[in-house]
Amino acid sequence: MWERLKQEIKEAASDLGIDDIGFATADPFLSLKAALEFSRSMGYESGFEEPDIDKRVYPELSLNGAASIISIAVAYPSKMKNPPKSEPGKNRGILARSAWGKDYHHVLREALGKLEALILSKVPEARVESMVDTGVLNDRAVARRAGIGFGGKNGLIISPKWGSWIYLGEMITNIPFPPDSPVTEDCGECTKCLDACPTGALVGDGVLNAQRCVSFLTQTKGLLEDEFMLKIGNRLYGCDTCQIVCPKNRGKHWEHRPELQPDPEVAKPLLLPLLDLSNREFKERFGHSAAAWRGKKPIQRNAVIALGNFKDASAVPKLIDILNNDPRPELRGTAAWALGRIGGNEAMHAIEMALQTEKDDSVISYQQKALSKLRTELSAEQKPERQPGDEPGNHREQKQPRVHYNEVQSPIGTLTLYRTEKGLCLIEFGSFADTEQLSRAWLDKRVPGAELIRSKEALQPAAEQLAEYFTGRRKAFELELDLYGTPFQLKVWKELCSIPYGETASYKDIAERIGQPSAVRAVGGANNKNPISIIIPCHRVIGVSGKLVGYGGGLSIKEQLLALEQGSPE
Repeated sequence: MWERLKQEIKEAASDLGIDDIGFATADPFLSLKAALEFSRSMGYESGFEEPDIDKRVYPELSLNGAASIISIAVAYPSKMKNPPKSEPGKNRGILARSAWGKDYHHVLREALGKLEALILSKVPEARVESMVDTGVLNDRAVARRAGIGFGGKNGLIISPKWGSWIYLGEMITNIPFPPDSPVTEDCGECTKCLDACPTGALVGDGVLNAQRCVSFLTQTKGLLEDEFMLKIGNRLYGCDTCQIVCPKNRGKHWEHRPELQPDPEVAKPLLLPLLDLSNREFKERFGHSAAAWRGKKPIQRNAVIALGNFKDASAVPKLIDILNNDPRPELRGTAAWALGRIGGNEAMHAIEMALQTEKDDSVISYQQKALSKLRTELSAEQKPERQPGDEPGNHREQKQPRVHYNEVQSPIGTLTLYRTEKGLCLIEFGSFADTEQLSRAWLDKRVPGAELIRSKEALQPAAEQLAEYFTGRRKAFELELDLYGTPFQLKVWKELCSIPYGETASYKDIAERIGQPSAVRAVGGANNKNPISIIIPCHRVIGVSGKLVGYGGGLSIKEQLLALEQGSPE
């Protein structure tokens, strides 16, 4: 009887507004309890969670007689059509994809309400308790047990079909539904999310230190540390970096729900106009989005941070106005920080004047730091150019490093290429707009403070050689490379380049060739971190059994590359 009802519910799920649905027992989540206690002991919690750990572990505490839990998933888009671009004087922020469309709390509650009505129409005496992420249960633990997906190293549920671009909700019931089987897939050797996390908030095994997570930090109120403001970049709400880099998400984008599709001017808004929004205007513009739940203050603070990170000189007058007149200390202190990032005499003079009247100690601290930075920079600029025989250090501060980038089209999709003054340093699968956050996070660790400049000319040699490769006219690349890696990684990447065109090798083969036959897993890790795919042919590495294994661009792209090289362009 319950199996039949379960199948009826699954067949009706799409009409209920549900993309995936799974059934689990309501047994206690005992392994979760240990993880929650560990996070609390380490200070990793965000503070937004249910404080009573037992309520998160024992479904019986939420519904007496709990027999099973139904987990639902709703997929949301990962791409934006014709995204507006930042321009000098018209720089833009970005909302996380989970906040692009209608507030997912409402979306999930509507779907769960329809599901509840269906169940009660079939079983009037049934009892249910529905919840989304504001509820007491751990959505991800429920979804994992119910077979929606597996737990990724980024702490998210990754569905084999939908990727991690899904909202989760659940319903506890006293109906003893037969449980579904968990997904047995996992992340394997891949650590892309851990490597790309801007602040190192992913500490391994799916554990998140929320206190360092950019997504959490953008939702907090108050002043942020300099380290975190630099890493926030132009994010106004949330962070998608660990999902963007995930190979399991390659090619996964969902457009079937119109209410979740983004309005580009809301999802990627101009920064300066945000600072003048009244509460009413903020609600009218962003009230439909999950980004509005904390009010306008965090988003306006983050807009000030973004203007500082863009070093947008056109924003100086507005930032000075905030510095002097905004009643919110966190906005005044952040404005001082942003002015310190932008620099210039006008910014320095404004901070000097504001210091004379500021009363808040925390704001004064930020003003003093910004002023010290500006004075140091001005002093360095006033020093004479280094002359022959001068001691190192007695010359003008080094110029800001530059990284040129450009997009190229290929049979496997858009590729974005990056080049330092020394050579090609990074290739991303996808457009610049889609991979910008990921690329900036990677570059921040390798070329700190780099200025990104679009340049077709700088990347022309690489673009031409890639075009020749994809048309079968080139079998080896002749490009200057600027590689960032450990000595072991560099050794592996060099060996990858010795794999002949059209041939393959296993991780074991590579380990033996570099004289470290027991380092097979480490070779896999180095292969995974190759920043210049295709040029350094990590696609030519396969499992020892001959099976294709993971690839940063996705296995389908790996198959295409190998087919091209082996004379099967179809």
